[in-house]
Amino acid sequence: MEDILNAKIDEYFDEMVKDLQEFIKIPSVLDETNACEGYPFGIKIGEALKWILKKGDNLGLKTKNLDGYAGYIEIGSGQEMVGILSHIDVVPPGAGWSVDPFGGEIKDGKIYGRGSIDDKGPALAVLYALKAIKESNLPVTKRARLIIGTDEETGARCIRYYLEKEEMPVYGFSPDAEFPIIHAEKGILRFTLVKDFDARSRSGVNLKRVRGGTRVNIVPDEAEALIEGITLEKLAEKIEERLKEKLKVEETPEGIVIKAKGISAHASYPEDGENAIQILFNFLSQIDFGGREAKEFINSLVAKLNMEVDGRTLGVSCSDEISGTLTINLGVADFDENRGVLKFDIRYPVTVDGNEIIEKLKKAFEDLGVEFLVDQHKLPLYVEADKDFIRKLQHVYKEMTGEEPRLLSIGGGTYCRYVKNTVSFGPVFPGQKELAHQKDEYISLDDFRRIAKIYVQAIYELIK
Repeated sequence: MEDILNAKIDEYFDEMVKDLQEFIKIPSVLDETNACEGYPFGIKIGEALKWILKKGDNLGLKTKNLDGYAGYIEIGSGQEMVGILSHIDVVPPGAGWSVDPFGGEIKDGKIYGRGSIDDKGPALAVLYALKAIKESNLPVTKRARLIIGTDEETGARCIRYYLEKEEMPVYGFSPDAEFPIIHAEKGILRFTLVKDFDARSRSGVNLKRVRGGTRVNIVPDEAEALIEGITLEKLAEKIEERLKEKLKVEETPEGIVIKAKGISAHASYPEDGENAIQILFNFLSQIDFGGREAKEFINSLVAKLNMEVDGRTLGVSCSDEISGTLTINLGVADFDENRGVLKFDIRYPVTVDGNEIIEKLKKAFEDLGVEFLVDQHKLPLYVEADKDFIRKLQHVYKEMTGEEPRLLSIGGGTYCRYVKNTVSFGPVFPGQKELAHQKDEYISLDDFRRIAKIYVQAIYELIK
């Protein structure tokens, strides 16, 4: 390893920390209500892209803004280009934070904030790695390009736009998952169920609305329902003792509000969370309300989902040795008296045919009389283990950590599935809790420095 590169990271580190605090303060959440030319995903995401590109300019690096969809920061020379794929959009913060999710607060040696680990912290680590290589004057034969996306958390429209306009890397990595190296990513399937309710079936106790979840790729930690025509006492007595911490009822001018509390997690690890929508539906299935179609729909959903995260009752459970078991997450619920809408996220094994899963799902839900809509289908990623660039990443990881550079698979989706010969490489170390999409997301200062040193050595190894 090149000692001068590690020394450069140490030299820059205080500046890196201040930059990350500032970067976190930009709430770069998708907001298409204020989208406009140059800001296709909203003003704040556009501001975040301009911020990091300006930072690259100030550090003396080559930059380019691709109409607000993406951008890049580049060093080096040569015909071939190595890509490092990152993103600066973030998911909504959700509830329950102990600090300001967009404050960039440092506490107990950790920088807190949405995007600190996913993916603003790693993006800045790579940015300063590029600066370190450039200023070290070490010889290179290739270019290294930090490719910055702005829509990774939703539709990945940014990376598709980039690939239409710019060259494809010869190989590379994404600092957007886990160490050591992820060479397999499950397929991602997102679908919506829509159910219309007959107003004539309503009488007596009435379910007015259900709301839960913010994004389909997050296990929802909050959900609520509004019911009229029933007393607070009657509802409260139905809450079992074991659920009193998870379910609350309160009286409002509109009616009785039932609030469910779960535990947020990334949809690729639903077993780490607790789904508030399903908790709420399980409770609603015990209540006799007059909307017969809505009642039957909820009862059937409870039976079919069965609080499972592997889709066993739905008949879609499957696994393989490379990537493990299928997972399913009910991420969003939006009901009123006339219609119910549910959005799901599935991650399926790399050797499984996603179209077969779609057909099984259609069959599983066909008795509910729903409209079944496929919103997104991303095919799995699998990069063979014997690639030369993977061996180089393994070498760097072992030299820098002393740990075995095992090849892994994940349920999460990164830009790698769109770009040939790319794998995920950090930033989460083995044994660490995955904090992406969770409340109180943070990156420790020690890890921030450590990943920057790993990335600077890895990038130089790939372009020297």
